[in-house]
Amino acid sequence: MATVRPRIDVTGNVAYTQHDVLFDWHRFEIPRGACAIKSFNMIVAGTDGAAAAGLDMEIFFAKSVNGVAPPSIAAANADSQVKTTWTACRTHIIGHKILDASAMENSDTYTLSYNLWDQTAVGDQVQNQIDIVLEGDPSYPGATAGYQSIWIAAVSLEGGEDFNTGVLIDGAQAITTTTTALVTTGTDADDVFAVGDEIMAFDEDGSGPAVVGTVTAVAANLLTVDKVAAAIGDDDELCFRGPFQFNFGLEY
Repeated sequence: MATVRPRIDVTGNVAYTQHDVLFDWHRFEIPRGACAIKSFNMIVAGTDGAAAAGLDMEIFFAKSVNGVAPPSIAAANADSQVKTTWTACRTHIIGHKILDASAMENSDTYTLSYNLWDQTAVGDQVQNQIDIVLEGDPSYPGATAGYQSIWIAAVSLEGGEDFNTGVLIDGAQAITTTTTALVTTGTDADDVFAVGDEIMAFDEDGSGPAVVGTVTAVAANLLTVDKVAAAIGDDDELCFRGPFQFNFGLEY
């Protein structure tokens, strides 16, 4: 299985509009050789600690060409409909899939702060089957020995995705290189975050992005991280660096 959490390092707390880029190309590694995506599920963060209604999106897979990574389609929250951009990506794209939220997301009965999306069985048919073949370019530099690089990007088909958390830091925080407890206000941090989440901080309008660190412990008004990589201002919003988690079952 390949677990992929694309990073959104800009405007991570600003709502998307239709056809915005959800996230730009994100590289991940899988063992070398051609494989098919045979199963799929996705975990999508909610808004302000509550699961949000799913919205249709389109995901794309790409490879490098002659050792060159696919060119950017645009930063997160930017318009994706730029002809020259997609033309430049054409030879890199190896697959895509439209994800139908109404058919794929769960009921939110238990996962009250996030959504689960997966394949849906209707009778003997499996709807939304992926069945995309992935095979990378062996000349791409920097890949782990025995592995190949694949890229994933996504575009909003409806608009409205919103990954605000409402978790605000209570008091400015300087850079640290050691475990640090951040006092929070607003939405209870333990209604939003879990151990292992990567955290970003943004001003209210999505400006001033700051990479924080990885969550090591969480309580209602206390979020402990392994470090604080960039200074955080008072009342900055703490957000997911990776609000999407894709789990792909691969068959070689």
